[in-house]
Parts: sequence; structure tokens; C-alpha cells
Amino acid sequence: MPERASPLMALAEKLLARRVPSLSSLIARISDAESYAEFVALVREFFPEREQEILHEPTPQLQMARFASRFEDRYFPLEETAKWGEFETYSDLTRRIPVIVLGFSYDDYHEIHDWRPGAQLMTYLIESPWEDDISVSLAEACEDHVPAALLERAGQIRLSLGQARELLKGTKYEPLALWAERLYYDTGNFFLDTDWEMLWNSIPPGWDHDTVEELTRQWQQAELRESKTGDFMEWLEADLPGHFEELLTFIEERRGR
Repeated sequence: MPERASPLMALAEKLLARRVPSLSSLIARISDAESYAEFVALVREFFPEREQEILHEPTPQLQMARFASRFEDRYFPLEETAKWGEFETYSDLTRRIPVIVLGFSYDDYHEIHDWRPGAQLMTYLIESPWEDDISVSLAEACEDHVPAALLERAGQIRLSLGQARELLKGTKYEPLALWAERLYYDTGNFFLDTDWEMLWNSIPPGWDHDTVEELTRQWQQAELRESKTGDFMEWLEADLPGHFEELLTFIEERRGR
């Protein structure tokens, strides 16, 4: 008489026959069948060629982490918690796109002492987007980078967003206008014009294909803008006093025309 399989062995055989990677995955599928079905639909929508690879990770968390990693490679970055396998249930992923956003919050602006020198100097040239102007503390931070005489000249400039656009568009100094738009949430780009508080107080983007394609386009646009302002900061920082004075002189001459 053949030896009878134990209940656990019998369950294991059934799991293998149904291509269920683990008991925890089976429990998740049963307890949240609707969200699991939505997750499978996402996989088939965006990565049909990777379905077996993603769904055969041993836990729901690793399945979602693999999906997030593949998604970032093809489209745009997602929250670190998704990629690190920290989402607990399928619905944590399926109910919204876990986007990252880059907008400067009120707290970010007031922690400007931690910003790189180029960002501090560029920000000092722009009128504060907040009601409480921090120009004094910002000037103190900038004193470590350029002479006081240059800061005094810069304090007389303090461009509005409109002025920055008007004076700098089409010039080598245009990245300063792009930076002003960034500070004022006026880039026209979802990622750059949204901070975390705004995101959590709004309806987050959903997983339809048109939204993903549009966000992918906007992420590429954001990267291009960030590259331009980053390169400009590097140019400033290559010779902080000299290049900052060059920028000041250009603005003063343009305003005096």
C-alpha cells in the first residue's frame, strides 16, 4: 500500500500544481481576492512578458517590489516603500500610483541652510514665495560663499517670478528663471509643482494607461529641467564670487535698459 501523504505535503503539492509560490501568497489571494485580481491586471497591463517572473515571487511584498522595480525601469520612479517591499497588502499598490513628488514645501524652504551653495545664492535672488520672507537668514547663509558687497547688490534685485522670466528667457542665465518657477510651484509639471502635503490632500493619480504615459512624459520633462538648473548651480559653484557677480551684472544691466 502506498504511503499516505501528510496534510502539509498534500497542501504543498496542491500549491505547486496551481503555481502558487507560497502559503503567504495563497492567504493574501484568498483574504483580499479583489485587490489581488487588480494587481494581476496591472501586471498584465504593463508587463505581460514579466507576469510569471513577478507573480512567482514568494510573497505579496516581493511581488509588488519586483513590479515597482520593473515599472521604474520603464516609466518613472515610485515610492521607496514600494521598491523595498514594505507595502503590506496588494491594495496599498493598486489603489493609487505611489508617485514621488519633488515640490519644495514650506519646511523645505525654511531649511535652506542645508541646501548647496548654488541653490542658496539663486534663491536669494528671487522674491520669497512665502509670506514670511527669510531673506535675512538666507543672506547669512550666503555670506559663507560670496563677499558682503555682492550680497548687498543681490538684495537690491530680488526678482519676482515675472521679472525672472522676462529678463532671463533665452539667455545663458535662464536656469535662474526655471528655479524661480520651481520655488513658486509654477513649472506646469506635476512632479515639480506638487509637494507631499499637496499630494496627500488631493486625489492621487490612478493606474490607467493614459495617466502613466502622461506622467512618464512629465517625469522626463522634470529631469530635463532639473538637469539645467543643476548644471547652472555647478557653474556658479565653480567660481562662486566671480560667477555670481557676472550674473548680478547681467541682471542689473537688463533691468536698466
